[in-house]
Amino acid sequence: MGLRMTALHHLTGGRATPTELTRGPWQADAQHGGPPAALLARLIEGVATEDQWLARLHVELLAPVPLQPLSTTVEVQPLSRRVAVASAALHTDDRPVARATGRLLTRSGHPDPPGSVPHRRTPPPATAERRAPSWLVDPSMTMFHRDAVRYRWEAGAFETAGSAACWMRLVCPVIAGEQPSGQQRIAAIADIASGVSAIYTRADGYGLINTDLDLAFVRSPRDEWLLIEATSRAGEAGTGVCTSIISDTSGVVAAGSQTLLGRPVR
Repeated sequence: MGLRMTALHHLTGGRATPTELTRGPWQADAQHGGPPAALLARLIEGVATEDQWLARLHVELLAPVPLQPLSTTVEVQPLSRRVAVASAALHTDDRPVARATGRLLTRSGHPDPPGSVPHRRTPPPATAERRAPSWLVDPSMTMFHRDAVRYRWEAGAFETAGSAACWMRLVCPVIAGEQPSGQQRIAAIADIASGVSAIYTRADGYGLINTDLDLAFVRSPRDEWLLIEATSRAGEAGTGVCTSIISDTSGVVAAGSQTLLGRPVR
């Protein structure tokens, strides 16, 4: 069965069952941060009204998200006539492992900004696609960042430390039987920003992993290929931050940030 016929999650009622395509690079029994972020975006979009827009998403990774069925919860609180806040969470049997807050804004018509000109860019050709490394997990296993995402690099590489510009494309649905929304596709790949712009290489035996993901959405992407321009910066306490700008071929669609925590990766 091809990847396009395989989803990250199966969602039935209030229960989400991950597939092996959600596996992360650090533990064979834990998910990458991207699939839970995309699932939480989907849960929040599910409680939005037809005229509401998910304008901001903040995801907190509370613990390694296991490759096992998870209970889901979601609720929405109106703040005003045009603003609401939705909260969603993923739970194992005894604790929450990830949660998100989304800001829902009522859509309205508006004129184009004065002097706005689309900044068009085109992904490199398909011959430039590169596979991601497996890192700490057995390379024979299926994993999200390597098997569910395609990459075309403009600057940088997985094996090179420093800022990067990389086109990415999610090649499977977030939920089985559903076409992912633009925000879901952005949430899935935005978690990889700190990976493509890593400060340390595998040879250093040390890395900065993200503990959260914050996204502000400008608009829905018009293309499947999305460009992430990312920079990670280390602090003085074994922590850091990654900031990213995400674009499609017509211009910017979102801005992201991740709070980073240092750890040995041998």
